[in-house]
Amino acid sequence: MSDAPLAIVTGASSGIGAEFTRVLLARGHRVLAVARRADRLEALEAGSNGRVVAEVRDLTADGATEAVAARAEELGGAGLLVCNAGRGIRGRFTETDPSDTLAMLRLNVMASVDLTSRVVPRMVARGSGGVIVVASTLGFVTTPYLAAYGASKAFLLSFTEALSCELRGTGVRAMALCPGPTVTEFGDVAGLGDRVEKTPGHTTAEEVVAGALRAWDAGRTVTVPGTVTRLMTAALDHAPRPVARRVMERVFR
Repeated sequence: MSDAPLAIVTGASSGIGAEFTRVLLARGHRVLAVARRADRLEALEAGSNGRVVAEVRDLTADGATEAVAARAEELGGAGLLVCNAGRGIRGRFTETDPSDTLAMLRLNVMASVDLTSRVVPRMVARGSGGVIVVASTLGFVTTPYLAAYGASKAFLLSFTEALSCELRGTGVRAMALCPGPTVTEFGDVAGLGDRVEKTPGHTTAEEVVAGALRAWDAGRTVTVPGTVTRLMTAALDHAPRPVARRVMERVFR
């Protein structure tokens, strides 16, 4: 069991993170499952025959990413890091709580970059491994009424693509996973209501993770799961920016 490769999955207690945990276990990994909700992590751990190690952490707290990286080393070192933890805030930027916005950016951006900076260099030293960073299709376009959230995902997309180039030849890889509307708890927490379920081409966590791992196995650097989502994203990405802004404004207003 200790010889099984170790994956770190953040935001592992629900949605895409929980699905990554399930599928990676099926692929023979051990999983260091990181999230704030102890009860859900303990449930994952209890049914895993020792292959899930629960790490109850708020990744925005001081020392949290350092502790996760250290725990991974105690378990033999991570071969895969899935930076999935994140949250969103919908509404006019001028009407949202600044402290809430900054907390979101600390989780979406700073925690992902910090954990990557602690785990990936150790992979490079060992000559193998990889990181999957969960960005979003919103990283390709301007997102009125999700201004800071969309910007955080644009950052993650750019960061991961650049990191992929820098890692070339090291034996370590980086891939940006850019899901479109996905039916998870995220929509409710972000204040999107039933918009996700009503969006054409919306996906499930199962579909996102299956698509992500197919792309990972194929050596992709950026992947957008779902045919409809890929087509819509490509259309907006190639549209004149004023047109794309107007479309997204109508979608989220």
